[in-house]
Amino acid sequence: MQASFDPQPDWAILIKFGQSEHLEAFRRQGLLYMNPRDYFSRLENDSERSDRLEGSDRIFQPSAVRALTVHKRDGSTIKILSSDLAGPLVVGLGESTHCNVFCMFAVTGPHDGPFVDPRNLAFGDSFLVVLDTQVFLNRVMAAAEKADLGCEYRMVEYFDAATHSGDTGPFRKPLQFAHQNEFRIAVRPGSREPLKLIIGDISDITTPIESLVRINQTVDFDWEGTRQAGSSVGAPACSEPAAADRQKL
Repeated sequence: MQASFDPQPDWAILIKFGQSEHLEAFRRQGLLYMNPRDYFSRLENDSERSDRLEGSDRIFQPSAVRALTVHKRDGSTIKILSSDLAGPLVVGLGESTHCNVFCMFAVTGPHDGPFVDPRNLAFGDSFLVVLDTQVFLNRVMAAAEKADLGCEYRMVEYFDAATHSGDTGPFRKPLQFAHQNEFRIAVRPGSREPLKLIIGDISDITTPIESLVRINQTVDFDWEGTRQAGSSVGAPACSEPAAADRQKL
């Protein structure tokens, strides 16, 4: 698999992991299957997807809280001191809970070695690379507008859940997920059921579908490719494979 690439320094290179049949629908139909954000807080026995903070808006460490006053419906109040808290206080205000999200892996700089952490292999059996990030996002925005949906996208920021006090929201996740290098697309108003946003055939701006288990052997994002392309973000190298089973994008 070889492909040309037009470097775009303003955007990450986006890769989608998944089952081959789902990626085929993504590539040929432009089907973005978007789960409600709080879906991930309800998952069990899935260490890569389950996140108890999904659906929250704020997190406060006990040290950041002086006292809490709970007003009961009968008019009485309960006061809780910071010393009474056994752990962080997680707050959901409905500000960002009701949105649906589409998640991708992002390459934001060149890599001289394996760039996909093995833990990401749990996301499916295949992958594809989006070769023109801006065109892809333009198509997403156009489809969202046609469907009367607000759309926002950016890199996910990671925080230490043991020390962070402040905003969480759809574009912040605990540090334990940092190896996912996530780029997230969020649409509103959200649906409590999965939302299917169709942007049309994107085979013109994506690579063929390949085996995920071999991604670090079949794809290189290296410094040399970046220097040749003159991009500060990093570009897939476009050279002949060193062996029959090794190819560079």
